[in-house]
Amino acid sequence: MDAAATLATRKPLEDLEAEVVRRHLARPDELSSGLLDALRYVLNFAKLGLVRASDGQDVAVGEALAGLRWRVVSALEPHLQGSDPTLWGAVRELPTLVRETRGWRDRLLRTTALDRAALEAEVTERQLCVASGGGGGSGYGYAGAFRLLHRRGLQPAMLSGTSMGSLISMFRARHKVFDGATLVAAARQLSWNNIFRVLEMESRYGIPATLRLYLRSALGNLFQREDGRVTTFRDMEIPLLVVTTGITMDALRHDLSYYEHFMDDAVSPGAVFRYTQLRRLTRLANVWRELLVRPDALRECVFGADELTMDADVLDAAGFSSAVTGVIHYDVIRDDARAKQLLDRLYGEWGITRLTEGGLVNNLPARPLWTAAMSGRLGRRNPFVLALDCFAPQPSSLGWMAVQQVVRPNVKANLPYAHFYFALEKRLSPVNLVPTVHDVVRAMRWTHDELEPHMPFVQEMCRTLRALPDAPAGEVAA
Repeated sequence: MDAAATLATRKPLEDLEAEVVRRHLARPDELSSGLLDALRYVLNFAKLGLVRASDGQDVAVGEALAGLRWRVVSALEPHLQGSDPTLWGAVRELPTLVRETRGWRDRLLRTTALDRAALEAEVTERQLCVASGGGGGSGYGYAGAFRLLHRRGLQPAMLSGTSMGSLISMFRARHKVFDGATLVAAARQLSWNNIFRVLEMESRYGIPATLRLYLRSALGNLFQREDGRVTTFRDMEIPLLVVTTGITMDALRHDLSYYEHFMDDAVSPGAVFRYTQLRRLTRLANVWRELLVRPDALRECVFGADELTMDADVLDAAGFSSAVTGVIHYDVIRDDARAKQLLDRLYGEWGITRLTEGGLVNNLPARPLWTAAMSGRLGRRNPFVLALDCFAPQPSSLGWMAVQQVVRPNVKANLPYAHFYFALEKRLSPVNLVPTVHDVVRAMRWTHDELEPHMPFVQEMCRTLRALPDAPAGEVAA
């Protein structure tokens, strides 16, 4: 699938639908529910591309509907992008658009393998997909967003995460039913000494760094199956994608020993950086820029996106995604032949020599999430992508500006694939990687309270629409 081309086809219609919803929420009594749903049905029908029939066959209808798309956008855009804040201008176009849409619906049902139930489900149902970006300790607030979605009755259909976003997302993905207590329980198990160590360690798959991340010693018991197996992506009840960065030899400007001791003088127990030496973040940003000098030497490696990585260990993927080049090293050094064989095969297929933090190539993984949904991973192809960003630049985080600016271009490249972008304002410091339970609960509450005013929009965009009724007897299709 050409993601950019598919997005270009759908985005004008999705932007118009979002405007319809915003105007409706501003004036909830202006339109009847029937008119509102008819308007949104027309927009969703016109953006159809591939539709999965009930027998599992994907039917391409996008080319056939090109003329309808042009008609719908041309008719509604002047009314929904003009100065009139009401929806009445758009409603006046409805009779003709509804008639044309019904005509095309009947035509597709007559001439393709599509059945009515599958076609209507594709048009009327949305799949909530949540992308959670990286940002160290600032990402603990994501758990508050998931709690709020649960309280509002919104069930994520798929999740993606980078770095801390992958760690929080893997907890949410374990079970369809939200269980915030599990994350709090995990926070109680965390301590600096059981998750980070400053000691020599073999480096086989990751890039050496001052701190060694021992994710399994801290959380391994929570991601082990009853039969003793490790939890893989295939075991997740909610589909999960974890973004990492694959490094080729051409990307490394120094010997591995350089990265292993790069931040030795800036690390102390209890925090990644001494607060009095945040100027060293500029050095860290420079190392990242060196890696980005050859963008063709970096690979976006997404675990959970294909059949092979579905059998990967979730903790390993999140560990690699959370490694910070020059600061935190994650690796697979345990006696686990299955994991090493899988990684060896992946490294060969991806053409890489090392894995490291996903933020280098994608710190807000909305595009991989949208692409997976549009490729048919969920059956239906009508995702609503909620993108959560805990590392957006803000006045209170000037010390991190150098690092944030390095990842900002890849964040911006992902924004077109998000239907709603939400940047956390109140958040823990990125260096607070092992917070107290009190801090975790506080961060959850901050994000919960900040996101709550936006929930009417998210809920309405994810609501299942009523199907457009059949034409009255005697109506002639356009």
